[in-house]
Amino acid sequence: MIAVIDTCFIIDWARYRRKNILTKLFKLILIHEEVLAQIRSPITINFISNLLSQGVVKLYPWSSREEEAFNRLREEIVLDPRIPALERPDILCLIMAYMSNSILLSENKGILRVIAFHPKYSAIKVWTALEVLENAVYRGLLKINDIKNFLQLVKEYEEDTKHFFNRTRMNIIEMRIRKWLEK
Repeated sequence: MIAVIDTCFIIDWARYRRKNILTKLFKLILIHEEVLAQIRSPITINFISNLLSQGVVKLYPWSSREEEAFNRLREEIVLDPRIPALERPDILCLIMAYMSNSILLSENKGILRVIAFHPKYSAIKVWTALEVLENAVYRGLLKINDIKNFLQLVKEYEEDTKHFFNRTRMNIIEMRIRKWLEK
């Protein structure tokens, strides 16, 4: 699988004790140089540097075609009151995920709003850390025997990153994991 990663996601994920599952879950992770420019913390810089040196993360080859798509989408976002303003790097990640048919790794609620309301970009798959954990379980990268094991993985992530998941989303993921465990 191929992914595009945004700033918020990589900053949180770099603090997670099981961060290396990203390299097992995705054969390639694309990043824009403007996303890299937003990274300031030494932990995140070290993590992304390691991924770049391993060849798991690669810079996305941005072109005039993507820049035109960016300008169009930015204008459309401004005109839609249901979508909050997004910073340029966030919109770049949407364009990259669309153009490369990749999963977008993001915690940004504005990105989720674009996916919900923009017809052209609605097919983009966006995974938050919660979906990454869920899919790592499905692929056997994180072993669990019951729902308590999964909830412990989520708790570890929340403790490490100080990023706490919405209870409604947690309930949805828990239900999917329970069904998967019953198989």
